[in-house]
Amino acid sequence: MEQSGKKRKLNIIDVVVIVVLVAALAFAGYKLLGRDSGELADADALSAPNIRFTVLCNDLDPTLAANILDSLAAEPLSIGGSTVERTRLYNSNKLVDAQVVAFEAVDGAEGTTDLLLTVEANATATPGAYSVVTQEIRIGKDYIVKTIGVEITGQILSLETLG
Repeated sequence: MEQSGKKRKLNIIDVVVIVVLVAALAFAGYKLLGRDSGELADADALSAPNIRFTVLCNDLDPTLAANILDSLAAEPLSIGGSTVERTRLYNSNKLVDAQVVAFEAVDGAEGTTDLLLTVEANATATPGAYSVVTQEIRIGKDYIVKTIGVEITGQILSLETLG
């Protein structure tokens, strides 16, 4: 009589597939369970900045530029019991230790408007550059300014270290 319940050994491909599936499930669980409850515990936690840089957002529609300026100048927003300035940088569902400290509109080419956004941040010094969260800070590099109500891409025009 044949034995229908043969034991099967796992080969290396089976082990790799199982490890990848377990890692994917663990990552998905971490992302789902790691969501914030809507409270911003670090809303007031701005430390002393170590860099200041200016971002040039050029050739914008004048209406868009005006709306961005209005958003940055608006009253602070209450989120989960915390008051957050509209100029505070916000990235990956977290407040960043950085803030837009100055903003102005200047006339651009052919009826467009340019925005100059000055950011002060407590950046991480990496070999050869500074970084704010995952974005490197270098003159000439594109930078995405993300606040509670604004997300705009520009080019870093100037950079200075503070203190």
